[in-house]
Amino acid sequence: MVDELDPKGVPEYFSHRGTVERWWDPDTGPLRFHYEAELSILDERLEIDSHARILDVGTGRGRFALHLAERGRRVTAVDINPEMLEVAKEAAEKRGVAGRIDFHEARAEDLSALSEEPFDLVFCMELFDHLPDLRAALTSIGGVLAAKGYFVFTYVPSESLYGRIGNIYRWLRRRFRPQSMMISRTYSLAEVEALLAASGFALERHYGVGILCINAQTRLFRGSLLERAALAVARWEARRWPYYERPGLARRGAHVVGIARPLARSGS
Repeated sequence: MVDELDPKGVPEYFSHRGTVERWWDPDTGPLRFHYEAELSILDERLEIDSHARILDVGTGRGRFALHLAERGRRVTAVDINPEMLEVAKEAAEKRGVAGRIDFHEARAEDLSALSEEPFDLVFCMELFDHLPDLRAALTSIGGVLAAKGYFVFTYVPSESLYGRIGNIYRWLRRRFRPQSMMISRTYSLAEVEALLAASGFALERHYGVGILCINAQTRLFRGSLLERAALAVARWEARRWPYYERPGLARRGAHVVGIARPLARSGS
């Protein structure tokens, strides 16, 4: 049911002004609690050295870069969209961390111009699902990550309720609006592991957020009774289980947070 993304149209969409900025607002949107769980996973499950060189690929509004900078880390943040970079820069100024974040316009598939020195930690959050060529992006990320570094990412699993509903929605759009362009897709855990391995990574562990969250995309159903009901269920779940650690449950979260290592060092 999952189709490949348009290799030209999707990057053009995400690089243009007035597109992503209109609907992507996890910090203040109705599902803020859902996305905050991803930050909790970083704080509670990932030890980050105070001197680590950190890269945030597809920074968007700068959510993860800002979070890390407020905890004393220095971050290089890149995005394909100049408007989102401006939003992120403004947020960094307001939150007093502009001096800890270096912003650059760059594509995930080509990070070669960033630095000659490798990064200790690379983030690629909320981006897998929008990349037409994920393999190329992973290869690019592998080229800038230190041999003993960590790669942290998120993806929408096809095993999740949210992923299944999203795939049905995409199928219906292809069926009745074949001219419309899809800007996102899902992956199974097996697909992610295979892509990581082919690009020189090994998945070390993963966590799931929101098994019962069926509407993690904040632009769908906004203001409807369905949205209110779905949010009530998602909030209830988040209070009881902010995120899941057991692999069998984690792979079925609306979003999965994965932590990988370079393959040659995965056993160290």
